[in-house]
Amino acid sequence: MKKLLMVFCLLLAAVLVTAQDLTQYELLNSATVGIPKVLMDRWGAVSADIDNNGWPDIFSVKWRGRTIYSQIYLNSSGMYGNDIMPNSPQLMAYEDTQNATRCNIFADYDNDGDKDFFYGGDYDMALFRNDNNVFTNVSQATGVKGAGAPGFFTVYGFDCGAWADYDRDGDLDLVVCQTNNKNFFFFRNNGGVFENIAQQVGLAGKNPLGNTGDRGAYSARLQWIDYDLDGDPDLSAGWLLFQNDNGVFTEVAKTIGLKPDSLTFFTAWFDYDTDGDWDFFKIRHGSEDPGHNSIWQNQNGTFVDVTDETGLNGWNPHIGASFNIGDYDNDGDEDVYIQINNWTDMDVLLLNEEVEGGLHVLTDVAPYVGMTTVGDRKGATMLDYDMDGFLDIYVPSLDFGSLIYHNKGNANHWIGMILEGVQSNRDAIGALVTCYADGKKQMRYTRVPSTWKTQDNQFILFGIGAATAVDSIIIRWPLGLKEVYTDLAIDQYHRIKEGQGSSEVAAKPVAAPETFYLEQNHPNPFNPTTTIRYQVFEASPVTLTIFNLRGERVQTLVNAEFKPAGSYSLSWNGKDQEGRSVPSGIYLYRLEAGGTQQVKKMTCMK
Repeated sequence: MKKLLMVFCLLLAAVLVTAQDLTQYELLNSATVGIPKVLMDRWGAVSADIDNNGWPDIFSVKWRGRTIYSQIYLNSSGMYGNDIMPNSPQLMAYEDTQNATRCNIFADYDNDGDKDFFYGGDYDMALFRNDNNVFTNVSQATGVKGAGAPGFFTVYGFDCGAWADYDRDGDLDLVVCQTNNKNFFFFRNNGGVFENIAQQVGLAGKNPLGNTGDRGAYSARLQWIDYDLDGDPDLSAGWLLFQNDNGVFTEVAKTIGLKPDSLTFFTAWFDYDTDGDWDFFKIRHGSEDPGHNSIWQNQNGTFVDVTDETGLNGWNPHIGASFNIGDYDNDGDEDVYIQINNWTDMDVLLLNEEVEGGLHVLTDVAPYVGMTTVGDRKGATMLDYDMDGFLDIYVPSLDFGSLIYHNKGNANHWIGMILEGVQSNRDAIGALVTCYADGKKQMRYTRVPSTWKTQDNQFILFGIGAATAVDSIIIRWPLGLKEVYTDLAIDQYHRIKEGQGSSEVAAKPVAAPETFYLEQNHPNPFNPTTTIRYQVFEASPVTLTIFNLRGERVQTLVNAEFKPAGSYSLSWNGKDQEGRSVPSGIYLYRLEAGGTQQVKKMTCMK
């Protein structure tokens, strides 16, 4: 109760550092960007610059079924072309033998400038080399191959893999987790030939077997993260954490206080509180999971459960289907998108807000930013498909074929980077990038995949809010070279090559709303009255509504009234539709006009 009271008080005092719009998502007809409607059972999505042309491509993952195949759409200047999957008959034939696609990762293992493909299925795994966007099976030649799990198992799928240069020799190595196999596969890359050295690196017998049939709910959520910031990648495996010490891995989760429930459907590492270290967030397995979603704050190397403090105590939505991290509103801290695997529930977008005392609160704003679609959909990838500096979301769907949430942007500034390793691996996987701007430090760590069945595009994007310049960008390349940039222009992407400077990449300008403009209320915080001003540029019906954070309508100030072009001002007296004074807290006010909407936050403090 004491913790809940503290969170309540923080919510009452929450005032954003800068007043800004809740960026809106518009749901696009995917055909308008070149992706046709293809109905099939799907789970998972990848965005990666497969052909190295500076635009993020999409791999839409088939889930189960024979004679149906995943699709690969290449991006050129924000438009996607025809599915190139039929150009790779070996990949199609292999996918057909596996029934379910469990793992899908694009990475340039041979450092030749295009993305190769690792595939994990129900019965086997395979590596496909990319040659001019044709994928050829090189599993036998490279040694990346597996077999059924030891013992009498019928389920032994290859659930997840992850690439990193664990030994810092300039090429990418691969770890793979298999259902019902207590041994991880750990493939060391020796000039394009891979050797399984799980025994030598301490990962033999380290994969705990569960009793749920499908082992994925335990430790099959592989991702690399330099959690201790010592320069080499450590291995996160669900609720386990293996520290890399000169190429030998030791499980350390409980010794550093990281004790999430043993069922972990999705996990993420990110600096949610922007204090310069990595924190851990896990999503429970589902409605049958007795555990809970939890976030663990890194406090000088010791992890502390801060689920209550972030406002997530008791927050247990239906099972998630993807877990994507990014600064969707470019305000300088990373937000959380959770794609919900449920036909009736909306997805979740947790807005990350710094509150009094430096703590951060996560609040679901999905209903207010245009994420209201329900129906069959499983998995998502986060990418800036049109390279305008604002993160979009692609969701594969049986009911819709594809869903594309286009981020319409706001007035906040940003800076982006496309990294290319020279001495380090070509994809610069394992690079640590730090941005200093407007008194704030932000960090990104390049890794593939993001989590199970999900790979977000690896272009680096920092939101910097109202800042008009960055103080510095520091890149620690995977092999240790540190470079400092102090003169990079904002609101565009920069292609940066290890040790060789940068070149600018064109970006589209962010268009302002054309039909109306909604101002921040004043005063804010307020007690008991505040004024809301807005402008209508074209005559249209206008609706202005106030909601609380539970999504409940509190008051309708303007109800579908036709307004000529002009400026308008009205006051809200802090009362609901029944004439009762509202309690202290954060409220959202939404203006709808001309078929679009804007949402802003305000704080009532009594």
